[in-house]
Amino acid sequence: MQIIKTIQFALIAASLFTAPTLVQAASGSSEYEEVSYDDLLNELSAKKQKVTQSSTSSFDDVRLHAGIGYANSFTNISANNQNFNRHTNGIQLSLGMDLFSPNWYSEGVFKNYGVSSSGSEEFTLRELDLKIGYTNRLESIWSYSISSGLSNRFLRFSDSSKGISVNETTPSLIVSTGFMAQVHKHLSLGAEVSAHTAMVNRTSDKNSFDFAFRLNTSL
Repeated sequence: MQIIKTIQFALIAASLFTAPTLVQAASGSSEYEEVSYDDLLNELSAKKQKVTQSSTSSFDDVRLHAGIGYANSFTNISANNQNFNRHTNGIQLSLGMDLFSPNWYSEGVFKNYGVSSSGSEEFTLRELDLKIGYTNRLESIWSYSISSGLSNRFLRFSDSSKGISVNETTPSLIVSTGFMAQVHKHLSLGAEVSAHTAMVNRTSDKNSFDFAFRLNTSL
């Protein structure tokens, strides 16, 4: 009988000591917050978007530019100890891209002035420009640009009555500046002037001055 009472006392004491632990565990479990299905999807979507943004490349912000224009060239030609100033016009096509900045860009321009004839004289001119430029906004829709680079000019000039026959390819330095109006998010209109100086002495194509109206698009 004494043993039974001792066992009962031990059980009562054990229950008293474990009660606070059970209450603490219960209170700890009450801190659990249920997550709905929509909340779980939103959390997964946010994590996926964060991973996608961190994996983007700097090339994603690079814009491409393409354009077409109407060009005029005023060329100084030296042949047979004579100087000739000739004007011709044609079309130009351009393609460029941003240099990891909305202000700096590179551009390639091809100009084809076709064939101009007058009497026994014939004049043909084509040109390929590679330039690096800087552009910035002035005010409202207007912006300006300054660029410089290398130009390769393919010139043919002949006059049978004067015994002149020139067929040369001349590398030149080119400097350009212009103004553009942003008429649409991806469309701009403007004008540009360029000056060429021959990089070699033994050439008939000494200097030239170009003026062009341009229509540019950006992607």
